[in-house]
Amino acid sequence: MPPLPRLLHRHLALPLARRHSPLHPWPPAADAFLSRGLASSSSSAAAAAAAAGREKSSRRTLGYLLGVAAAMVGASYAAVPLYRRFCQATGYGGTVQRRESVEEKISRHTREGTTPQREIIIQFNADVADGMPWKFIPTQREVKVKPGESALAFYTAENRSSAPITGVSTYNVAPMKAAIYFNKIQCFCFEEQTLLPGEQIDMPVFFYIDPEFETDPKMDGVNNIVLSYTFFKVKE
Repeated sequence: MPPLPRLLHRHLALPLARRHSPLHPWPPAADAFLSRGLASSSSSAAAAAAAAGREKSSRRTLGYLLGVAAAMVGASYAAVPLYRRFCQATGYGGTVQRRESVEEKISRHTREGTTPQREIIIQFNADVADGMPWKFIPTQREVKVKPGESALAFYTAENRSSAPITGVSTYNVAPMKAAIYFNKIQCFCFEEQTLLPGEQIDMPVFFYIDPEFETDPKMDGVNNIVLSYTFFKVKE
């Protein structure tokens, strides 16, 4: 008969060995519990990752929209000076280029004895941009001039709001092919005009039609030129 200590050891060791033996695996309930725990952890991690991705995408989209808005605002403020430089560089819209001033042109054609006979009708148009609470009109609808002559016209602007408003204007000459012969000696374009509530001002336009208009075959059939101005509100 084996000694008592050895029997006790054998009796206690057997159940312990069975619990960890490959022949007696973990109960199914334990495996299911462990699987649910792992699945729950994986779902939580995936949800957190998805939320982080959405937040990052939202920040990226917001940054893009803010950038576009800033670019649009910057472009609107830069449009007037850029347009002015373009006109000065190309002569577009009758802006005198630096290579020959209007006075020099008049002097040259006077020396050459140019005497044009053709009569041209200059028509005037006025517009205001959206959000500009001004009344803006030409004082006269049209004038008749001959190439080589200068003429003076006026536009009237009135602030119909209850607050001071600063505006700036751009211009256009149509048809475009005639613009190179329409030279403005003095005008209010590209200059800021500030009107108090109810204030009204008259703004002059002094212009000169180049005599070469009459001898250019491209100007055949062009008997009317339209000078248009548009006033924009300057943001404070």
